[in-house]
Amino acid sequence: MRRSLIIASFLVAAIAALAACQPSEAVKPAPNIPVASPLTSPSQPPVASPAVSPSVKEDKTAALKADALVGQWPGVEGTFVKVEKKGDKYEIEIKNLDGSKKFEGTAKGNAIEFIRNGKTETIKLATADETGMKWLKGEKNCVVITKGSEGYCKN
Repeated sequence: MRRSLIIASFLVAAIAALAACQPSEAVKPAPNIPVASPLTSPSQPPVASPAVSPSVKEDKTAALKADALVGQWPGVEGTFVKVEKKGDKYEIEIKNLDGSKKFEGTAKGNAIEFIRNGKTETIKLATADETGMKWLKGEKNCVVITKGSEGYCKN
């Protein structure tokens, strides 16, 4: 019986010791520590973030692309679309057979967006084929608003 008590005591002590070695919570891995690359070294300070956010740069780039649309673009029978830059916006005048109307637009990528009759419309550079208008065939310097019905080209 003595031997049984000694073995039982030993087993209890061993189990208690093993339980003490097991972590009660999940062990979290060490945080990633950046390694110096050929472009950076520990002696160099980190690169500062750009002074202008990417979205502001994109807006300026869009405005530069949209500036290519500025000017008067003639159409058939005295129609035209005229685009003027007004600060960071654009004034769009569309003259069709029913008369002339003006709209305010903003640069979006390589186009200018504006709202006409509750619908968002765009003016963008196009080839004669992209305008969808047969009478513009062969023209190279065009804009389109609505394919097939609103295309304008400069000579």
